[in-house]
Amino acid sequence: MLTDTNKDYRNTTNCPVLVDVALKKCALERKIQQDHKRAKIMYNFVHDKQDVYFKPFSEIYNCKCAYCGAWIGISDIRLFEVDHFICEDAFSKDTAGRSEAGKVSNLVLACYSCNRGKGKLMIDEDHQGTLNPDDGSIAQVFDRNEDYYICIRPDYAEDQVVVDFYQKLLLGSEFRRLDYLLLEIKNFISTQRTSNPTVAEKLEQCLGALIMKRNKTLI
Repeated sequence: MLTDTNKDYRNTTNCPVLVDVALKKCALERKIQQDHKRAKIMYNFVHDKQDVYFKPFSEIYNCKCAYCGAWIGISDIRLFEVDHFICEDAFSKDTAGRSEAGKVSNLVLACYSCNRGKGKLMIDEDHQGTLNPDDGSIAQVFDRNEDYYICIRPDYAEDQVVVDFYQKLLLGSEFRRLDYLLLEIKNFISTQRTSNPTVAEKLEQCLGALIMKRNKTLI
């Protein structure tokens, strides 16, 4: 294995770790409530990329998918969405239920692939803690193997809910591996800009070409 039990599979060597996600989400929700006194469904404000709240929400997750770790810079920002961690179907259909589902605490930054793959997957109460992307719990369930693929840790290999989550989000796909390697290149370029600007420039050109090819393949 590339990583130990304290390593987050969503991060490359130089990626910042998620810090105080719950506290930051609470602060953002308070800000929305201060700006919009009658606001009930926070999702309506956070998910709109044209609104002022999408950017700070994205920054809480270091502008990366909370499930697979894909970086916003690798694909069009329009392909990043706000997911209901506990899906809306688990709540009542009235305003109270939609308000509960749409709380910032239940919202997660996700790439298009993870969000659409997860869909209406029901996560039972026990697994809501196990698969929590905000407090690092999910990083104890999945790992990166020596070939950079996301894999299920042995302790959870027989857990059907975890297996369903892994399969529906396509966490084991080649694109998850590619996105990780592209992010690794991006972070390496950042370390070279001062000491080796020529090398950094050439690598940046290569990275741009790879990202363009990746996104054309996905269309």
